Amino acid sequence: MLLSNSLTLEDEEIDLVTTVVKLWCEKNHIDLDSDCGKSAMAAAVNRVIAGEKTPEALYEAITIQMHIEQYKNPLI
Repeated sequence: MLLSNSLTLEDEEIDLVTTVVKLWCEKNHIDLDSDCGKSAMAAAVNRVIAGEKTPEALYEAITIQMHIEQYKNPLI
């Protein structure tokens, strides 16, 4: 995640991103500090910058954008 992207977020948007990404990582058994977790965080920040404002829509956008199996089995 680019630091410059996170600097453009308001406090409420930062809370939204962190809450949704933590939930997404927990439900998918992903470590937040892993490559997949960091990619999910970057995806969430980008979606919020693009205008996504609800937790449900942000969660769905992360789910669609992230190809979880790619991170679990990198040879696929």
